[in-house]
Amino acid sequence: MDVFKSKIDKWILICFALSLLACLLGTSVMIKVGGTANYVIAAVILIIGAGFPAWILASTKYLVGDGDLKIISGPFSWNIPIQSITSIQETQIAITSPALSFDRLEITYGEGKAILVSPEDKATFIRKLGAEKLIVPGKSAQQQATDKVSKTSNKKSKRNQQNS
Repeated sequence: MDVFKSKIDKWILICFALSLLACLLGTSVMIKVGGTANYVIAAVILIIGAGFPAWILASTKYLVGDGDLKIISGPFSWNIPIQSITSIQETQIAITSPALSFDRLEITYGEGKAILVSPEDKATFIRKLGAEKLIVPGKSAQQQATDKVSKTSNKKSKRNQQNS
């Protein structure tokens, strides 16, 4: 099984540092005030505000082997059969995904499903998937779907004009 760590952008590290700083400031105030309830709330804030992002930062990886692509990011995981992958597209879409960088690959699989990943070594990752032939230059899957809808709408408009 081959393991690929996620590439991490500097802005992600900055956001994590700011989150940690805010949590520490908030919890220090609660600890100064004292009381059991404040200690419990401070612990919860640290776990959610610092622990959860650290877990995602430390654990986001992509495993390729046994005919599957397994994606792990904190408490989340996906298992994608490699045979179900229909295309791979380089993208910089800024939506939530198990990718810690904007240097991403959009993997389309199954029936119109897609997920974004950001392996540090994209070329080796694609080669290990055996998916060199599935790389689609140019448009992302979302853009291709939008284009299909536009073409269908244009054809219907032309038919309506011809029938009028």
